[in-house]
Amino acid sequence: MNTDRLATTSFAHRGLHGPQTGLSENSLSAFNAAKDAGFGFELDILLSGDDKAIVIHDQNLKRLTGRDESILNLTAEQLEKINFTDSNDTIPTLKIALNQTAGKTPILIEIKGDQGEYNKIAKSVFQDISDYNGPIAIMSFYPDIISYFKLNHPDITRGLVATPINDKSMPDDYFDIQQQIKTIRDLEVDFIAYDIRALPNKATQYCQQNNITVLTWTVRSEADRQKAKINTDNIIFEL
Repeated sequence: MNTDRLATTSFAHRGLHGPQTGLSENSLSAFNAAKDAGFGFELDILLSGDDKAIVIHDQNLKRLTGRDESILNLTAEQLEKINFTDSNDTIPTLKIALNQTAGKTPILIEIKGDQGEYNKIAKSVFQDISDYNGPIAIMSFYPDIISYFKLNHPDITRGLVATPINDKSMPDDYFDIQQQIKTIRDLEVDFIAYDIRALPNKATQYCQQNNITVLTWTVRSEADRQKAKINTDNIIFEL
């Protein structure tokens, strides 16, 4: 994805989902709604039990489907048959989401490292995006995943997702702003997606000084939009 596109098309967080649309997060309908409204969209990737790139945020299915089960216990084919709660949508693979979008709007692909299989999930994502012609970018909290793309597929637009607010979900140094700046520099990222709650800060200021695009997540209010307008190039938002 051209970095100019990163700064000009706002991105719907997990698609246009929620009470205003009645659509499930990370669903094909939410992605289609974003596209039809003229937005790009962001989606999350985890691995299925057979190492396929699955579009879902949580490792456990309970919050989104009511089934208390890990996605690692299921194949991609099995996951594709499971409906989101109160929805006709089923859990999509990355390949299916790409095929539906068909290059008509930009996509931010957040690759989750929660399962610890950094190279495996990066390879799975690349397998699906390697022949895709539309505007896409990959991003992650996990430097090892970004490093895979820098070393093996440097032409793919890549970004760091970051926050200094430590919820103990990742190694402590991922939340350290000086370490984030080092990661930005060492991995030569094209953009950063930073927590709206922590703007501005030295990491985002470093990016602005070095012509690195700054996005922010998750924008949910007019106050957030005004804060983002002052401190960033573009937003990842929810209605």
